Amino acid sequence: MTTIPETARRIVFPAAGQVALEDYKLPSPAPGQILVQTLYSLMSIGTETTILHQRYAPDSHFARMFSFPQLQTGVQSVGVVVATGQGCTELNPGDRVYMRLGHGSHQLIAESDCSPVPAGVDPKQACWCGLAKTAFRAAWAGGFAAGTEVLIIGAGPVGQMLTRWAAALDCARITVADLSEKRLAKARDGGATDLVPGDLQASADESFPLVIDCTGNPAVFQPALAAAAKFGKVILLGDTGFPGRQCLSSDLMTKGLTLQATHDSHDRDGWTERRVDALFFEKLQDKRFPLEGLISHEFHPHDCTGAYQLAENQRHDTMGILFNWTDTQDGDPDDS
Repeated sequence: MTTIPETARRIVFPAAGQVALEDYKLPSPAPGQILVQTLYSLMSIGTETTILHQRYAPDSHFARMFSFPQLQTGVQSVGVVVATGQGCTELNPGDRVYMRLGHGSHQLIAESDCSPVPAGVDPKQACWCGLAKTAFRAAWAGGFAAGTEVLIIGAGPVGQMLTRWAAALDCARITVADLSEKRLAKARDGGATDLVPGDLQASADESFPLVIDCTGNPAVFQPALAAAAKFGKVILLGDTGFPGRQCLSSDLMTKGLTLQATHDSHDRDGWTERRVDALFFEKLQDKRFPLEGLISHEFHPHDCTGAYQLAENQRHDTMGILFNWTDTQDGDPDDS
């Protein structure tokens, strides 16, 4: 039987470049809240290492949102409900949920702010929900559908999710560009029809009606504009820490391009977070969103320093870095 502990554990960034696992006092659920015991949490490698190493301009949204000590270090986890507060009617102890929350053994969250994970969905794969939701924002903005031809720049975790949305939504041609052959191989597994290894200039003789930059690298902005066809559309997925370095080129004007930015917080056209979550889980159950092999490394939370060192120093050798919380507390829920 699962007991509610007085203390919980979480991964924090005490200062720039520092990672620690700390204990903290766990309050009881307030009205409308549920207490969740985490099974797994997945690192958002680009965003988290940007925050950890303070790799952003002082006038960026990163600087406005994050400071040290940083107590919430992740954005996607899956766990089991262990207690509910007054007024909760939808979820019950024993239910599995996806949460847009960080790396911690337990989480208090409003019942309305998490999504049920259907029976039969692997809880490790369910952790991809956060990055899949981020990618969906660009898929919706780009009008992914049968006949769509798209160039996806960047085959990191978000690019992998976007590639799979393109395949699941029946895009006709899915071209993926990246410097890493390993990442391109994963993109092929996810439905990419064409691969561009190395520098994006390798495809300079071809243009695309839709270009999506998933890299977060400001230097990629101008090559993305150059790769777009006349009257095409360029979508920036997510944000760089240095937006002032993203400089326009004459391609925007001479080609009559449309430029759009998307972010995981952009609920548009009725596509709320919960609705996107439900669609993601539906595609998983229908075998339309293959995730096998995308979790490249799994760590115990005690090894969190090593996990972030790996993410920083061997970026092209990583994809999904998972924290396994199932043995961090006595009386952990069964995740079978």
